[in-house]
Amino acid sequence: MNAFLDRTFHLKERGTTVGTELIGGATTFATMAYILAYMTSAMSAVPGIDLTGVLLCTAFVTGISTIAIGLISNTPIVLAPVLVIPNLVAAMVADGTASYAVAFGTVTVSGILFLLISVFKLRTLFAESLPKNIKIGIGGAVGLLIARIGLNSCGLLTPSLSGFADLSVPAVRLSVISLVIALFLSYVQFDIGGRKYKIKGALLISIVITTIIGIPMGVVTLPETVFTSGAISSMANVAFQVDIIGALKLQFVPFILMLLINDFFGTLGTGLAMANKANLMDENGNFPAFSRVFLVDASATIFGSLFGITTVSSFAESAAGIESGSRTGLSNVSTAFFFLLCMFFAPVFLMIPGAATGAALVVVGISMLETLKEVDFSPLEFLPVAVMLLVTAYASDYVGGIALGMFTYLVVSVIRSILSRDAAFIPRWPAWVLGVMMALYFIL
Repeated sequence: MNAFLDRTFHLKERGTTVGTELIGGATTFATMAYILAYMTSAMSAVPGIDLTGVLLCTAFVTGISTIAIGLISNTPIVLAPVLVIPNLVAAMVADGTASYAVAFGTVTVSGILFLLISVFKLRTLFAESLPKNIKIGIGGAVGLLIARIGLNSCGLLTPSLSGFADLSVPAVRLSVISLVIALFLSYVQFDIGGRKYKIKGALLISIVITTIIGIPMGVVTLPETVFTSGAISSMANVAFQVDIIGALKLQFVPFILMLLINDFFGTLGTGLAMANKANLMDENGNFPAFSRVFLVDASATIFGSLFGITTVSSFAESAAGIESGSRTGLSNVSTAFFFLLCMFFAPVFLMIPGAATGAALVVVGISMLETLKEVDFSPLEFLPVAVMLLVTAYASDYVGGIALGMFTYLVVSVIRSILSRDAAFIPRWPAWVLGVMMALYFIL
């Protein structure tokens, strides 16, 4: 079996093992399991929706999509519903702007457009038009975003991030304990026989320990039952209700473009960041498997919309597994296994507290910042990266950060060309097309 897995996923070539990949995949699952609760919370705004069905469809779509991208691209990048988009789609239905079927029809159409861009290989042209410094700096930007998400999930800071939360609250105290455990297990090293060893699966272990500690503290509540009931009927209540014709009305075009742009740049940014973290980039800062990542990502959005799930894209929490050692698509099989398993034991997986996953994400965010050591810090080269980092840190919008970083790069390049009278500084045309598309991100 090990020989078969090695041939399929090139384990030895990437310096990893079956055990490392499986632990990494489990760690990724543990840090992103919150997406199940998040989706049900966001979609609860839709009147009369079956929330159990939403949870089950989220787990199913995430699992199948993650397996697909793992097998096809052989990368440890997982796919899951994008944050924020569920709230926007639910709001459209709740305020009567669109029916449930039309709302998810817009998601389907955006996925089809994204797939066409991928099939005609425009995505590679756009990805390679990004300057190398921004490609590398994206990892740091995603790290800042992940750390902030982790802090919010932990509840260690006030919602406005203006100060520390109340430490008298049990959940906050558990977050402090969780963060200490996660940091200790992630960075402690043991010197045995002159060789240094780190704890494998440190984040997964910290999540399990924190969950157990949270039970006597009253933060974690044991479920009344461990089994999911009425799964098929619940899924049927939210799946296969898509009206593509209705979604093609002129009034929905801006929303479709917003979904497309968000998916495209989210995949672009997360994909590059994860590839850099997993050492999957080539010497020119390009990601050879990007074409396959884009194809599966776009297809996953279409697939997800059929099951009542909003835009599915590359998920930044993939970094948790990569930090634990994941380097191939085998880790995705492990992640997907747990998502599909939780369809049968949903109450068990939903008992994991935000304190546990949040602390793990903070550690992952810190580790992602290490990619900045490869950035060119000369003033003009670093300026676009600095803008990208600042926007991500203060606006919690790394897609917007990439956009403004790209604008800065274009402006700086033109000024350098004029002052030096050297046309070589002028970016190629795909970079300008990217600039226009990124402008639409803000306009729409």
